[in-house]
Amino acid sequence: MPSTAWAEIDRSALRHNLQCVRELSPDSGVVAMIKANAYGHGLIEVARTLAPISDKLGIARIDEAYQLRSADISSPLLLMGTLLNDDELGWCAGNGVAVAVHSLEQAEQIVRQSFSNKLEVWLKLDTGMNRLGLTPDALHSAHALLAQSQHIGAIRLMSHFSSADDPASPSTLSQIAYFEKAADNLPPMEFSLANSAGLIAWPESRRQWVRPGIMLYGDNPTDLQTVELKPVMHLKSRVIAIKHVLEGDSVGYNARWTAPRASRIAAIGIGYGDGYPRQLPNHTPVLCKGQRFPLVGRVSMDICSIDISSAKQPISVGDEVTLWGEGLPATDIAAMAGTISYHLYTGVTQRVQRVYTEKT
Repeated sequence: MPSTAWAEIDRSALRHNLQCVRELSPDSGVVAMIKANAYGHGLIEVARTLAPISDKLGIARIDEAYQLRSADISSPLLLMGTLLNDDELGWCAGNGVAVAVHSLEQAEQIVRQSFSNKLEVWLKLDTGMNRLGLTPDALHSAHALLAQSQHIGAIRLMSHFSSADDPASPSTLSQIAYFEKAADNLPPMEFSLANSAGLIAWPESRRQWVRPGIMLYGDNPTDLQTVELKPVMHLKSRVIAIKHVLEGDSVGYNARWTAPRASRIAAIGIGYGDGYPRQLPNHTPVLCKGQRFPLVGRVSMDICSIDISSAKQPISVGDEVTLWGEGLPATDIAAMAGTISYHLYTGVTQRVQRVYTEKT
């Protein structure tokens, strides 16, 4: 393993989590969302793991499509919520990349083109997110335009939930009802509503296609304990130094922590330059030799410190430390940082080596 900071990515956990999706919605096609460098887990290697067991891979930027095709990953792709020029649209049509259309102007641009291969289109209806998406009137106009073009293949209809992670929120059922009403006068087509939270908390949102994201990486965005997901990323580092400090001594920048007694402090080779959040408070736990130890002092760019005074086993320079992963959920660390696990995963920087493993 690397000598400083690394992220172990468990391929077997990825496959397990996708199987959980299949069990929740066995009759649905699965668009495995791997946008944003597969939520920080590594675009190409995650794609290689999930491509054989998913129906499409979901991305957010055309550069991600270029990278996947350059890596000889031939799975069908769905390119979400972006703007494309005419050349890029032609490339998508020729390379098995379906595109999401969220405005009438995009539909008009597409029908002006002549493609050598048919372009698959997913119309995106705005059902209340008020971010991207067609109004019902624009939806019908866009569909009429696209359906007349000989250069368009399958047309599907999708939307995105704003609050599906809250099973008590009325907005999800309202969005579903709005979606169904808008689709009433359209020809039969396949629908996609459920993201991870929809899959777990809203069975009525599981349609012909589902689009799991964060649950593939091991996190349940709801409070419902109905699915047994496995963590995929295990962020790790090593003890790089051990110091003895006296009562009243401070540790790190701005003396944010002062020793209440004589203490043993271990310096860990990871910091905010690696994506470990600077805003984490004192007492944030890390794992070393199966025991939790508290963070002390401010996280700096390359180093953070923990108090190992309570160690039940000897701790030495070179010992492995887990910042999040098995036994220390990223969701817990994210909450202590005032953010979400998506933010932690995508914030892990390029200098952190991804090491791909098979834990089971």
